[in-house]
Amino acid sequence: MSFNRGDKILVVLLVFFNAGLFYYFGSGFNRGDWVVIQVEAKTVARFPLMTDRVAHVQGRLGTTEIEIKQGKARIVRSPCKLKICIKSGYIQYADRLSACLPNRVVVRIEGQNQRDLDAVVG
Repeated sequence: MSFNRGDKILVVLLVFFNAGLFYYFGSGFNRGDWVVIQVEAKTVARFPLMTDRVAHVQGRLGTTEIEIKQGKARIVRSPCKLKICIKSGYIQYADRLSACLPNRVVVRIEGQNQRDLDAVVG
């Protein structure tokens, strides 16, 4: 398969067009400012994301340990069986979350510029 001159020009134009869209609209990732911890849909703690700390919250199955370190947050220990919440790793951008569903613990990142609507279904 060979590219002729028109194909190469088209590829270059598409790259510049996509770069322009990325620059104009942004990446969509806003840095978070706060870590909000919820247990059974009730907010139990709210910490600044830039302050390093370890928080322990009591869920339905037991204690979940949440680590906030270097502007990122993650679930370190949880009493659930599959440990998917631990394997999900760090979260740092606004509107992202990590959840331990069996223990009903949700760790969510909030920022100043929250996106109110994710989608509109009509």
